Amino acid sequence: MSGQSAVFGVGVQVIVRLDRTRFPDSLLDDPIGVIVAAGESEGSGLYAPTVVREKFWVVRFEEPFFGLDGSGPHDSARIPQSFLEAAPEA
Repeated sequence: MSGQSAVFGVGVQVIVRLDRTRFPDSLLDDPIGVIVAAGESEGSGLYAPTVVREKFWVVRFEEPFFGLDGSGPHDSARIPQSFLEAAPEA
């Protein structure tokens, strides 16, 4: 599949790549879950000539997940597609 992006949809197992910008020393593993629903595409066009829209997906986690900020436990979350990676098949 080199050069092609992963196809996301309901039922796909994913790894959520956490944004560690604010928490670079966190030792939490990136959570694994399954996409259970499509979210809305969101974007912003304020003060910009183009509108960038990103797809969101609702991911249900295999195990309750605590966020890098200590929030949680979360059973599911609405995640931007850019933070998702298809999990390798076992």
